[in-house]
Amino acid sequence: MAGRVVDSSTGQARPGASVSIVGTTRGVIADSLGRFAIGGLAPGQLVLQTRLLGYATAERRVTITANDSTRVEIRLAPSAVVLGAMRTEARPVDRELFESKPNVGTVSMTARAAEGVPKFGEPDVMRVVQLLPGVEARNDFSTGLNVRGGEADQNLILMDGYPIYNPFHVGGLFSTFIDPMVGGITLMTGGFPARYGGRLSSVLEVNSAEEARPGLHGTSEVSVLASTLQLGGAFAGGKASWSVGGRRTYADKFVELISTNQLPYHFRDEQAHASYAFTPATKLSFTLYDGRDALDANIAAFGDSTSNNPSGGTFSFGWGNTVGGGTLTHSYSRPNGAGPARWLLGNSGVFEQRVSVSHFSTRLDLGGGALTLNNVVTDSRIGGSLTAHTSAHDRTYGYDVAQYRISYLANSPQTGTLLYDLSQRPVSASAFIDDLWRPNARWLIESGLRGDALSGGGRPWSAFSPRLSAKFFVNPDFALTGAVGRFAQWTHSLAREDIPVRLFDFWLASDSGIPVSSAWHYIGGMERWFGTARLARMEGFYKRYGTLLESNPQEDPGMRGDEFFPVQGNSYGVDVLLRQFETPSRRFSGWISYTYAVAARIQDSLRYFPGHDRRHDLNVVATWRVKNYLLGARLGYATGTPYTDIVGEIVRRVYDPGFNAYGTRGGTPTTQFVGGPRNAARLPNTQRLDLDVTRTYHVRGTTIAPFLSVVNAYNAKNVFLYVFDYEDAPPTRETISQFPLLPSAGVTIRF
Repeated sequence: MAGRVVDSSTGQARPGASVSIVGTTRGVIADSLGRFAIGGLAPGQLVLQTRLLGYATAERRVTITANDSTRVEIRLAPSAVVLGAMRTEARPVDRELFESKPNVGTVSMTARAAEGVPKFGEPDVMRVVQLLPGVEARNDFSTGLNVRGGEADQNLILMDGYPIYNPFHVGGLFSTFIDPMVGGITLMTGGFPARYGGRLSSVLEVNSAEEARPGLHGTSEVSVLASTLQLGGAFAGGKASWSVGGRRTYADKFVELISTNQLPYHFRDEQAHASYAFTPATKLSFTLYDGRDALDANIAAFGDSTSNNPSGGTFSFGWGNTVGGGTLTHSYSRPNGAGPARWLLGNSGVFEQRVSVSHFSTRLDLGGGALTLNNVVTDSRIGGSLTAHTSAHDRTYGYDVAQYRISYLANSPQTGTLLYDLSQRPVSASAFIDDLWRPNARWLIESGLRGDALSGGGRPWSAFSPRLSAKFFVNPDFALTGAVGRFAQWTHSLAREDIPVRLFDFWLASDSGIPVSSAWHYIGGMERWFGTARLARMEGFYKRYGTLLESNPQEDPGMRGDEFFPVQGNSYGVDVLLRQFETPSRRFSGWISYTYAVAARIQDSLRYFPGHDRRHDLNVVATWRVKNYLLGARLGYATGTPYTDIVGEIVRRVYDPGFNAYGTRGGTPTTQFVGGPRNAARLPNTQRLDLDVTRTYHVRGTTIAPFLSVVNAYNAKNVFLYVFDYEDAPPTRETISQFPLLPSAGVTIRF
């Protein structure tokens, strides 16, 4: 099929128009003469949808005849910027994915859909992700993700396609993503395609917002936590766009203004995103990000407990990420392709080339050099893909090569003692193929194979990871889905599983002493749509881990290979999602997500449940747009996570060679808690109601939106952890709670 896009009133060509086939991923961009071609179409009827800025979207039904060339002229009607009585209801991205891909375990969320979700201090995309099915939030103090029974370091988190290692602030309390810079997110909780590798549990893609309006536009957010400013615009006739944003917490400065005390902590983020279309078919985009946390304190300044400490009680902790990357995309059309070239290149396609550098560092200094810990990860990679379209297939071929530079140093500069010094320079090389096959109107089958190899770690490793997912349409609105696949991971965090908050994240790579982790995913489910704005989805999953790594708290700094315990494990459960999308005729939106999950680990003969294992997790999220108000609510209920109960306390005696006797060090008792069976106890169930209200004012082209959020509106006493004291008779147990009732306020200004 070939055709031309023209103006309905003048007949002039309209270059740059987007022409796509409704219900598929097929589409092209009209050239400088308004011409387009889509080859390899099966006989039958299809609907062409054509879009161009400044014109009304046009849909035209076309009949494709066998052994014939179909020609079509699409006439676009100019459309005014302000459409008084016209109402347009676009289909959600999820509906498009439902019709065109298996999309097993995939949830997409636009920035608008997340606007009304109640906030803790300020909007945070990661806290929205925690409310989706399959994702378990371990407690209120962490935005880390445990997906379908996996560990928090098993998630591949991408910023515009570039990996970011630890996108969190305050030990996980907030994420590093600047809210006005986020255009949308896509979460894949399992069974993801072969083009994604290097992680076992999930993929989270966070995409930058594209500013399409000419001139200067921006967003300013001021909250009780931080201030954010974002600026952006488009130029060169819409071919180029740019956006920059920055955020800094000012809690430390605020305390200085009102008190003589100090809060020696702050974090900041800066991000930039730009794109330029050289032609309608060729586009170059860049993303830059830098974020840093800094905590510099002198514990002696808060009391007399460290007055005899020669180090003065100093404590310095800093960590952060830097990400930079560029992507070049080029689309092409070859409607007359035939033979092997048609199989390889299709009738149209998209070529993509990416280059990126991701840098993560952590530095901890205790006592002014008494003990320092340093971890640096630099991930430099190049990758690319070619997606070829035909009437029945979308084939993607790609590669990815990464050079890692990892260093982990633990020493005591004061005493000249070197405790641990590790430097790793592994290289990973990957190649993959994905084939999305549409054999008929009822089936979508996506098969893939990924080959990974790791070298430079002392013992080379390689493996193939097959992936397969499928969707069967019982009718146009109801489908059955399934997926199976193998996954591998060769970068690992030393964060302790038994600590409820990830305060420290130190990364190592697999080598001769640290094996590569692996897992198999098995998923089956169903998805039902009610029109284009409501869906119901249920998926059952089973994950089997071949090798998992658990941090060893008693590792010997002088011995390589004992940093982790190898463990086996599995997880299984069911996810349910009921979702209502916002439309111009429906001002109510939200979702209900429920997850039942069981995660278990086996170390030698010990079987236990990891600290994030949670049986039931329910979240109800709702937003209403009522005139100039946006009302939001979230109700959460979850069963407790496991912990190791303390059953007693003993005095730990040490051998003194001077007296040839056992005693206590320094004349004071050295006590040690005695724990019960590992993670055999569970914290109580938790519940929380969060509320949010935003009022919007429009003043001379500027939107001013003050908001008020209340976290834990009825002040539920949810347990964070227990503190035991066996010096009392009888022993006592004190409860430390999670978030109390926490109101917060702020204002967003858009211009």
